[in-house]
Amino acid sequence: MGGEDTEEISIVAQSSPYALECNIDYFAELMEELQNSLYRFDDYNFVFTRSVTELPAKFDQTPNLVVFVMGDEWARVPTYASRVHAVFKAPGQHMKIATHKRWVRFNLMTCIQYFRQQLKRFPHHHRDLTNNIFAVPYGYYRLPRRAEVKPINDRDIDASFTGSIDHKKVLGGLIKTAKVLSRERMVEVVNRWKNGKHYRVDVKLSSYFPKAKDQPEHDDYPTILMNTKICLSPRGTHLETYRLCEGMYYGCVVISEEQPDHWFAKNSPAIIVKDWNQLPNILDELLENPEQLAEHQQASLNYWESTLAPKAVATHLNTCLSGLSAQLAANDDEKPLAPQKMAI
Repeated sequence: MGGEDTEEISIVAQSSPYALECNIDYFAELMEELQNSLYRFDDYNFVFTRSVTELPAKFDQTPNLVVFVMGDEWARVPTYASRVHAVFKAPGQHMKIATHKRWVRFNLMTCIQYFRQQLKRFPHHHRDLTNNIFAVPYGYYRLPRRAEVKPINDRDIDASFTGSIDHKKVLGGLIKTAKVLSRERMVEVVNRWKNGKHYRVDVKLSSYFPKAKDQPEHDDYPTILMNTKICLSPRGTHLETYRLCEGMYYGCVVISEEQPDHWFAKNSPAIIVKDWNQLPNILDELLENPEQLAEHQQASLNYWESTLAPKAVATHLNTCLSGLSAQLAANDDEKPLAPQKMAI
């Protein structure tokens, strides 16, 4: 799991489920599905880590090593990528520039963050020469498994967001990241929109992510999400956040900013906004149309099952690993034979 001491994923799930800042149960289920489908599964070795610079010493020269890197929001290429069979990253190793219409300050900070991310690739992270790094979804964070999905028009909360806005202060808060700017704008727009309306909106704010899990409002988060019609999903440091998976899993309509160009985001039914000022019109249209809400809910559930669920992700991993093995075998066949010494 990272560090010198490692444990079986089932043990970690029981004793320290948030050690990697993800719900390890999601990935434990993913590994079970992969074990059922991957040819010669036992020939591979798997390790989960947060580090992009080093592996636990006991794994550094392990053959057929597959590394899962969790939570590297700066989208770096691991220094050890060329020494392992494959790397699966949540989020992936590419950071995309996603701007908002006519919002100069935000767009400037987005570009600055992008260039900072590029700088973080040097001198060791600047490229992926091995083509063995793949993106996987975050999964869900600290959510119980759903027993059933409540029909969307029977839900009490029209729109909700639980998450952080405050982050590490830069110059006393004078400089704000793209994440902070976006979330502040979203909350401001939502507060303005709900005034004078009968809609129920649940917005809970917390400190930045590493401390958020310790705050009481997050204990209610699954209950709120299961009873929410529209899940608001602003960006974090990375464009992708847990809410994409969480909202789909519980059958919400997800409204988010532009998503990364990853395989699992291409056909997402999430409603994408290029400007949070578009949000009031979108909310009004959805909430005034129960049939449209029901259609969106079914699209979310279908997308979860076909793309984001552990079984679906395991199928994708199976394809990636099988493809790499076939490629390596083909490369070995193409290598010229070493000249044979003849006995005289």
